[in-house]
Amino acid sequence: MNEFSSFFSQSYWWLSLLGGLHCIALGLYIRYIYREGNGNHKLLGSIFSLMALYFFTGMLNRDNSPAPIHLLFTLIIPVYFLLMPLLYLYCYRSLHNIRRSIHFSRHFYLALIVAIVVIIASLWSKNFAPDVSIIELSNESNMSQISKLGALLPSLLTIQTCVYFILIIRMLKKYRGRTHKAHQESLRDIKFRWLLVLTFAMMANWLIRTVLVILPFYLGDQISELTQAFTRLALLLTIYVLAIYRLQQITRAAYLRGRLTITTNSGALKNKASTQLLSSEELNYLQQLLKEESQIDKNSNQTS
Repeated sequence: MNEFSSFFSQSYWWLSLLGGLHCIALGLYIRYIYREGNGNHKLLGSIFSLMALYFFTGMLNRDNSPAPIHLLFTLIIPVYFLLMPLLYLYCYRSLHNIRRSIHFSRHFYLALIVAIVVIIASLWSKNFAPDVSIIELSNESNMSQISKLGALLPSLLTIQTCVYFILIIRMLKKYRGRTHKAHQESLRDIKFRWLLVLTFAMMANWLIRTVLVILPFYLGDQISELTQAFTRLALLLTIYVLAIYRLQQITRAAYLRGRLTITTNSGALKNKASTQLLSSEELNYLQQLLKEESQIDKNSNQTS
């Protein structure tokens, strides 16, 4: 039994490492190699970077943690408040073709406020003391405040996630109702499908994590490594599916752009041919013939 537990712990550690490396590599590729003219690739790259952080946290335990494990996870949670605002801004800018530079948005205010509160509470609890043995007993109440804050943050994160999912679905629904064209595929349809698949993939993984991790946490049940490994495995498989689907979409979009260019060029040639049936040389030749005929008529009139 101990050998199986050790094997599973090693597998969970390697799964976290593999998922983190894949996500950080994909995030760097999207941000610095796959570029979009409107800068939205930076938002998508940041989303995958946050996923990489989530995977890497699975490698932490009480033995290798640089700080008390409960404090470290409490300090990391505010970063997750950036995920849904990044997804919302990515969808909004993509659907509306916004090309202005990306600045600090008001959607990030909640994450900033939570981070400030967590840092102040951590400093107040004096958990950064170099020697844990010298922490006074009077600080136990402050430690309980950190524990309460760490228990409150997942519920607040869940509320934020629900709100942003509703906003994104409404935005996609409005966009689809405004641009729907029967029996016709366009670049706008490809963009819509990508954002819809990305949103539902994030929603599915959030539901899995809520059912397997967050709800047992609030119900007082023990959260095993098996459930945490399943959530990370589901997210890793989702990332693979998203990468393959996006690659297929990029290929399809390139094909449609090529067809659009050919159609535009052929239409331009037809318009040019319809507006100018004769070339300039032919027009000059006809003009010269007319001049010669008029000259012949003049000569004949003079002779008569």
